[in-house]
Amino acid sequence: MQPQNPNAGINLDLVDQVVENIPEWTWHAVKQHFVTAIVDSMTTTMIERITGDKTNDDRAQEILDDYYAPPERNNDLIVDAFRIFGEEQTLYALDALQLDKIAQPINETEQ
Repeated sequence: MQPQNPNAGINLDLVDQVVENIPEWTWHAVKQHFVTAIVDSMTTTMIERITGDKTNDDRAQEILDDYYAPPERNNDLIVDAFRIFGEEQTLYALDALQLDKIAQPINETEQ
């Protein structure tokens, strides 16, 4: 028996394209949007599993913020968004964020 692929049904080429086209300085906005959306979509059972308290949405937000914080997790965030919300809704949300209108910081400390 072969192990199941957790990314089955996810267009990984599209994920790569999306990740490549998100400007580096806008990832904070992308993460903020999707982490909030993921927590909002969680059932109380899921929130309780990760926080120990089914009403602790804020803690769930903190946990996911920490999880997705490293730049190495950018790809994972988009894969998870595709899995949870679907490709179309994820791409629509990214478009709605108007990332192209977020000015690039002048120096590294502004990111």
